[in-house]
Amino acid sequence: MNYEEPYRKKPQKRLQPRRQRKSFGAWLFGVLLRLFALVAILSLLGGALLYALPVSLLAVEPEGVNLSLTDGLPEDCLNILLLGLDATHENTRRSDSIIIASIGRGSVKLTSVLRDTLLDIPEHDTGKLNAAYAYGGPWLVARTLNENLRLNIMHYVAVDYAALVSIVDALGGVDLEISQAEMEKINSDINARRQALGYTAPDLTHSGPDTHLNGLQALIYARIRKLDSDFVRASRQRKLLGALLNRLRASLYNPVRLARLATALLKSTDTDLSPLQMLSLGVKALAWGLSDSLRLPVDGSYTDDGSNLRITDMQANIAALQLFIYDTGNTQAQK
Repeated sequence: MNYEEPYRKKPQKRLQPRRQRKSFGAWLFGVLLRLFALVAILSLLGGALLYALPVSLLAVEPEGVNLSLTDGLPEDCLNILLLGLDATHENTRRSDSIIIASIGRGSVKLTSVLRDTLLDIPEHDTGKLNAAYAYGGPWLVARTLNENLRLNIMHYVAVDYAALVSIVDALGGVDLEISQAEMEKINSDINARRQALGYTAPDLTHSGPDTHLNGLQALIYARIRKLDSDFVRASRQRKLLGALLNRLRASLYNPVRLARLATALLKSTDTDLSPLQMLSLGVKALAWGLSDSLRLPVDGSYTDDGSNLRITDMQANIAALQLFIYDTGNTQAQK
């Protein structure tokens, strides 16, 4: 019996290089990067879906409200009533600014209807358009416009004028072309507004193109009337809305601004639009931008006694409005 075993050299184990552990910071950065990419993809998909929703699907007639909608109008353009509200000395509220926003056909158009325009207010006598809100709220304003101008407004957005300050400030202000006279008027009124609203704003030091206004300055700009006329005042309000839209488009990648804007809008806006409608219309408006604006009554169709605008040719205003909104003069609108 052989007790001697041949000597065998034990095989040596190969040393595996140590895997370096990732630091917690690197791991967290990777997770956040993936989450950000996922959110970005979902946001793009969501935005695309909201954009793709046809405008005709967003027009939902409210139940239990008589709006006297006009039949026969194109369905690929949605008309929304925009109201700027203010309190009068009688502690009632009137619509100080009346604008029709028409969204569709790849464009956003704004039509101002001057507040002193005399119209037939349903279930009331003939009166100034801005009194319709005091009589019956936004629905009566919409019905008045529908009956007189052969429209199909079925949605509204109402904002208190004082809330405009926080909305503009949430976006970091707006840039507008301001004349020397407008700058002086803003500066002369700003003290009283500071005390009444509790906001602060410095005096403007220059005028001209791209003059930057904060919320309080923009509010005073939109309300200037004695400097010229209600016609120019309505034009200023449309310009301010266009500047706000441009500012919002430039702030899409600024989540802080968007969060502030959402907070300001939720606190100050009254609307019948659902969140889905607002998001879809908002995406479309941001994509298309403001294309044009109009003022009613049109030139040569009214008389002005210094206090009231009496329309003498309603058909001219109906035709001009339909041509402006629908790009056609052949729209057959029937009551």
